[in-house]
Amino acid sequence: MKRLLLTILVGLVALGAMAQGGKFTVQGWFLVENEGDSVTFQIIDCDYHLLYEETRAPSGDMLELSFDLKDAAKLVVDDGQEGYQRHHTIPAIPGDTVLFYIEGDPYYCLGGSQFYIDYDEAVQAIEPQAIELFEQDAHSDRYLEVLDNYDDALLAYVKEHPDQEASVALLGLFAEDATIMRGDALLTERVRNSVVANLFKDRLAAAKERSLMIPQY
Repeated sequence: MKRLLLTILVGLVALGAMAQGGKFTVQGWFLVENEGDSVTFQIIDCDYHLLYEETRAPSGDMLELSFDLKDAAKLVVDDGQEGYQRHHTIPAIPGDTVLFYIEGDPYYCLGGSQFYIDYDEAVQAIEPQAIELFEQDAHSDRYLEVLDNYDDALLAYVKEHPDQEASVALLGLFAEDATIMRGDALLTERVRNSVVANLFKDRLAAAKERSLMIPQY
């Protein structure tokens, strides 16, 4: 009987692992620079392989696209706009739906599944520091100060939301090595083992490996 229960349990665990895959749906209204311009959607996996690419010409109606994903990946939206969010990169999570919309400024807001509502809140929390970093000359005297401010803002959000999958997504997509390692210590075990964390694990492992190559004095 115990062996039968163990077999059933192993089967359920296997099904759970398989269930990570699913359909990722993108909906929204997208800006373009000129009438007739198009929007390109790319899905890129954690190894930087292009999984899907699709181009659509907005007509004023809501666009909707779906992609079959086996694991968490990245969605890159290129609408031809210049500036801070020209290439809008967000997590692509199997089984979830993201909604893009404009509200009061030229940048996209995100809705849809709860993950994307949380993720939008997380991005807005660090957006002032992210914009300042984007606009800063990397050779300027203030660059390191601005970078520190950005890292502090990102880690502050993670510290306040250690059990939120949006936190691990921020670290996986937008943190440098030192920040991703500091952020890892703040996360709960549940978040570290979530589907979203697949965007984070490889980058964390690479950051730790690179840290071992730095001479210690």
